[in-house]
Amino acid sequence: MAANKIVPSRTALFLLDLQVMYAKMDPSFDALMTHTASVVKAARSKGITIAHCRVAFTESEVANVPDTNPTFSQLQNDPSRAAMLNVNSSEAAFHPAVAPEDGDIVVRKNRVGPFFNAPQDVHAIFQGRGIDTLLLGGVSTGGAVAATVVQASDLDYRLFVVEDSCADPSKETHEFLMKFFAKRATVIKSEELKTLIK
Repeated sequence: MAANKIVPSRTALFLLDLQVMYAKMDPSFDALMTHTASVVKAARSKGITIAHCRVAFTESEVANVPDTNPTFSQLQNDPSRAAMLNVNSSEAAFHPAVAPEDGDIVVRKNRVGPFFNAPQDVHAIFQGRGIDTLLLGGVSTGGAVAATVVQASDLDYRLFVVEDSCADPSKETHEFLMKFFAKRATVIKSEELKTLIK
């Protein structure tokens, strides 16, 4: 198989943290999520699996985050943020423009990246569907997307980062990371998808 060709039956468009709370925090994130809906539609029409991942916690998951984790241990002392990230919170829900449909993979995570310390074995879910290629999009480029590129690369996935389906509060961070990702992934624009699908 050519390294730059995408086989739909072996591929998932893996969307990270496209959630209501992030769209409310940054108007550019809201615009990105609306734009990504067209990428989802195009991928779905070609038979690519759509996978959605959000960061959300049960109360017991919050309580079990060790104080060695600087990102999420603070939830134990910040009730309003913990409530926003609660698994049943409307803020933690997927953005309506990219809400899951029947047959999509839907997972949660309790850390920045999706593959470790998650409520489910995301790698096993992908393996069970024969998926070895991931198209990545999400927010933020310097958070969930960067963590997923590193983790998925170490798990031997073929990776494509859809640049215009990723965003970061810092334009400089986003641009730097797209260059960095090229060491582990193929960075593409969404309009290139149709030419890459085998």
